[in-house]
Amino acid sequence: MSQTLEGRVTAAQRLHDPYLELPFDVPEGAAAIELSYRHDAGSVLDLGLFDPDVGAFPSLQGFRGWSGGARSRVMVTADRATPGYLPGPLKPGRWRVVLGLATVAPGGCNYRVEVCVHSSTPAAVPGLHDRHDEPLVKEAGAEHDRSAAAGPRWYPADLQSHSHHSDARGSLLDLRAAALARQLEVLSVTDHNTVSHHQPMTALACPELLWLPGTEVTTYRGHANVWGVQGWVDFRVRSQADLETLVEHVHERGGIFSVNHPKHSPGCIGCDWEYRVPAHIDCLEAWQGPWWLRNWESLERYDDLLREGRRVTLVGGSDRHQPEGPDRDPEEARLGSPTTWLWLEERSEAAVLEALRAGRASVSEQPSGPFLEVEVLPAEPDAPGSRPKSVPGAAVRGGDELRATVLGAVGERLRWIGAGGVLRERRVDAERFEDTWRPTRVGPFVRAEVVAEASLAARKARLVELEKGRDLPLGVTVEEPFGEPYRLALANPVYFEDRAGGALTAERP
Repeated sequence: MSQTLEGRVTAAQRLHDPYLELPFDVPEGAAAIELSYRHDAGSVLDLGLFDPDVGAFPSLQGFRGWSGGARSRVMVTADRATPGYLPGPLKPGRWRVVLGLATVAPGGCNYRVEVCVHSSTPAAVPGLHDRHDEPLVKEAGAEHDRSAAAGPRWYPADLQSHSHHSDARGSLLDLRAAALARQLEVLSVTDHNTVSHHQPMTALACPELLWLPGTEVTTYRGHANVWGVQGWVDFRVRSQADLETLVEHVHERGGIFSVNHPKHSPGCIGCDWEYRVPAHIDCLEAWQGPWWLRNWESLERYDDLLREGRRVTLVGGSDRHQPEGPDRDPEEARLGSPTTWLWLEERSEAAVLEALRAGRASVSEQPSGPFLEVEVLPAEPDAPGSRPKSVPGAAVRGGDELRATVLGAVGERLRWIGAGGVLRERRVDAERFEDTWRPTRVGPFVRAEVVAEASLAARKARLVELEKGRDLPLGVTVEEPFGEPYRLALANPVYFEDRAGGALTAERP
């Protein structure tokens, strides 16, 4: 049984509502649903599918897939589906094709969707072939005990990556190989608006790597990572009020909400963050990909939140869209660039979520570093015999000292930052460098960073080399600001409190 859904959308329609839902009927006994679509050049329309159980935003049910603009033909059956889509029973009733109006040309855009409901299962499913994960799932064996790794300590992680379940070409197997090659111990796969990658991730677990299932909620006014939620996260955000509702919804489900790459990103639809930042977000991705991809803009927006008195965990992520097969791209573009280090009591999903909530994270340019740790040395230990140094993320109270430990940054510069700017600077003159000091009233926060000094000229030369080799991402040229001071590592802030636990009223320096 075939149906054709066609029409025209306008730029004004997109501004009113960027999601167009087109109903079609599925009869009893359906074995497969196949969609193909096309639209006028000059516009970008994304593709998704809902079943009859979908409800009003934010729905918990009814999601059957999302491929954005990555695929023109998809299929769902009871036991197989195109990556990005979920297999399962094909319930009879009113289904919906979802068109996301990513961009619509000023003169409008014609679209045509062909829906074919098959009464028998086709031999092949679009998008599935031997290079990818699903045929390998049965060979992967039982899930390993992912909490067996020793702790507590710092674990290297990449908190944003993508596979062929959204708009990358590489499989989860390719991502796993890349993570192990970079000696990462935690990897989150955050495919756009889908959860079809979650089940294969479980089947491809290995003792060396903790998979952290995630979703990048991809709207047309901003992107956000969600970690720690089982099942679909409804992406149909149409307003600021919807966004606030979604953050609350994620928290009710035990998850973490992180604003992604709030900066200018040429060629990326909806990548910059155009919403107001909700009051109760957990994290902000202040470093995405190489530093020179305008990450200073994200860091400045993060600092603005801190100056307002907000307490938000700073994280990084490569946003790696993994290629198929062996990774031959420049190191700067690979998984783990940057690396988010997480202080975990054990290597488990629960420990990762707790570290993110508590701010026990530090970001470095590469898995090899440089590494930066900030600790609070309490003037008054909480209990007799307690250890003198705190775990990361502790509060600073009157009389406490701060200590930064820097590894692998000889010749670079350590800077302490407060609400008014730079508070203190030290040249790093040893492979393991420590700086301890007692801050005065500089509230509401202090954070530390390592910036390039000795290596700055070489880094600029490397950028020119990458441009000559055409290895730079779309829209990046060496004529753009280089991003000085060029950050090599960022630690999460510590916050000032009095001995009763209240915030200090602080003066700017």
